[in-house]
Amino acid sequence: MAEASVHPLPLPVTRKKKSLSIEEKIDIINAVESGKKKAEIAAKYGIKKNSLSSIMKNKDKVLEAFESLRFDPKRKRLRTAFYTDLEEALMRWYRIAQCLNVPVNGPMLRLKANDFAQKLGHSDFKCSNGWLDRFKSRYGLVFRSQHVETAATSVDAATVWAQNVLPYYLSDYHPKDIFNIKETGLLYRLLPANTFAFKGEACSIGTLNKERMTLVVGANMDGSEKLPLLVIGKKKNPLCFKNVKSLPVDYEANKMAWMTSEVFELWMQKLDEKFQAQKRRVVVFLDSLPGHPEVKNLKSTQLVFFPSSLSSKFVAMKQGVIKNLKVKYRFCLVKKFLDSVESSKEFTFSLLDAIDVLHLCWRTVTPETIVESYEKAGFKSQHGDSGKTNVEVENGLDLVAHALAAGVEFPEDLSLEEYASLDDDLVTCETASETEMTWTKEGKTNEMDCYTSDEEDEGGSPESELLLPSKKEAVTALETLKKFLRSQEINDTLHDSLADLENFVQCLSLK
Repeated sequence: MAEASVHPLPLPVTRKKKSLSIEEKIDIINAVESGKKKAEIAAKYGIKKNSLSSIMKNKDKVLEAFESLRFDPKRKRLRTAFYTDLEEALMRWYRIAQCLNVPVNGPMLRLKANDFAQKLGHSDFKCSNGWLDRFKSRYGLVFRSQHVETAATSVDAATVWAQNVLPYYLSDYHPKDIFNIKETGLLYRLLPANTFAFKGEACSIGTLNKERMTLVVGANMDGSEKLPLLVIGKKKNPLCFKNVKSLPVDYEANKMAWMTSEVFELWMQKLDEKFQAQKRRVVVFLDSLPGHPEVKNLKSTQLVFFPSSLSSKFVAMKQGVIKNLKVKYRFCLVKKFLDSVESSKEFTFSLLDAIDVLHLCWRTVTPETIVESYEKAGFKSQHGDSGKTNVEVENGLDLVAHALAAGVEFPEDLSLEEYASLDDDLVTCETASETEMTWTKEGKTNEMDCYTSDEEDEGGSPESELLLPSKKEAVTALETLKKFLRSQEINDTLHDSLADLENFVQCLSLK
């Protein structure tokens, strides 16, 4: 009988178990809790059903591990949500509700989440308790049965911001790409002798109201870039702008000289185009206000709104930058006034003059001042301590003593810093309340209080036009300036700037 051939049994194939990253496990947990079928999820990630069950069983440990890695500075950006666009839409809706004092609770948030999911095409999403709890945890939201004004804010907002929210952005963006912007009111012709009349009202403060502007200040975290100042005045085309084709600042106007949603959107889009051209990705921190809406279609700029319950101590520009700029500005204003007194000339100071002085002073605000302001606001600098910043003008001139010597009234016990901060509390943004405005019986704004006609300047007196010198006069003036500068010790940068200016004027003279 023929011996049967023996075939060795095949060895069992050992398949290497797939190793999932922490981000993939988070995605799996979110997918399961949003209602997706487990079989489809397991197939998508190439794992067995029992592996998926194991992940869900150890969900708390996975989430704890994710949170510990999330703020590790050595890690690159981690995804924090499976449906990023849905979370962004939900937070936009929540911020609007906050601004309008609409109470928000968990069921309302879940309803809106499902609504946004349907509109965004996430047909497989269903807002579960687990998804909602993690969403609220990420953004520090707590809902309790309490008064509308305190709903969703009983959690310590400062702690949540400092420990959970801010570190995420600091690890995701380089300091040169982290910006803060802030509005401040400025009574640009307020002289020391007029401060006694200042009452600090929100909008209408008599004559001083006609001399107000809103100034928007912004800079990045490492102090390497100051955004162009945005000046918002009352007149779109004041007479002092006649024959002026360019300004050293961005300028907008409306009857209240306030930041409005329209002005904000246009300015953000302009900045975004600049960052796009530079191929940068930046984040901008700003207050949560009706005048600061979400701006659609920003390609390079992410807007992050401070929770309305946060103190202004987290706003970097409020920690020294604005103060430094205003001190320098008011010093220059008084100095120009004193020069007029000593020369027995009438003091004139237009909106255009104010813009020129602001631009000049903004250029002298140092990176050290900016860095220190960010550090005071809780933004941890990567560049070490910057040291103390002196916000006083550095030329050593005692302005008060100089004013008194010139016979100019300077209120007793009024320091330069106090003088510079008198208008800090002026309203600078449109609000949801109509009580900040003056209304007539017809329901329209009383323009006599908050607007001036084309025939008058911002101070109520006839506006002086800018008298243009001839090209010949400009060349002569440049020659005089060049002779003066050559008698001084100046650096190469100033020599280069002088050469550029001379070339520009000579080209104009040839036309």
